Amino acid sequence: MTSSIDDKEKSDPCSPKHQKTEEETIWYDSDSDDSECVTPDEIQLYYDEWEKSQGFEMDFSKLTYCSSWKQLDLDDTTMADEPETNRELIAKFAKLALTKHNAEMDTSLELGNILRANYHPSAGVTLYISFEVNDPYDGNQTKPYRAVVRYFPGDIEVASCFPRPTS
Repeated sequence: MTSSIDDKEKSDPCSPKHQKTEEETIWYDSDSDDSECVTPDEIQLYYDEWEKSQGFEMDFSKLTYCSSWKQLDLDDTTMADEPETNRELIAKFAKLALTKHNAEMDTSLELGNILRANYHPSAGVTLYISFEVNDPYDGNQTKPYRAVVRYFPGDIEVASCFPRPTS
């Protein structure tokens, strides 16, 4: 029989999906109710995905640990005000980034399709946007681009806009 003191010293176990031996598990506490326990392998997989995509095309289906990163559903309205969709809002951000890029690089690229947007909360929301551009000076070829845009209440900041690396 265990005493009430022993019961108080025990931690609640991770969900069965995440249970590991005590030596293999790292506990993360957060201010929210979604505290989770994560293994070093799960964290390494997250960092491998980050390194491979730099935050743009992360494969969240492989990850059990994502920190606060999420993929934005472009056809939903979770970030946009209806009747606008997330895709339309992200297109505005991509156009803003592309306008800045065109001015700095003396190009005339035109926004094509919005492919994907990943985000994480910061002081506002930082968005990692993958999209296509059309280059009228290169036979109207479609080229993959990326932009990082910070969306603060009442303010939008373009952090970067550049072609997607080939490798």
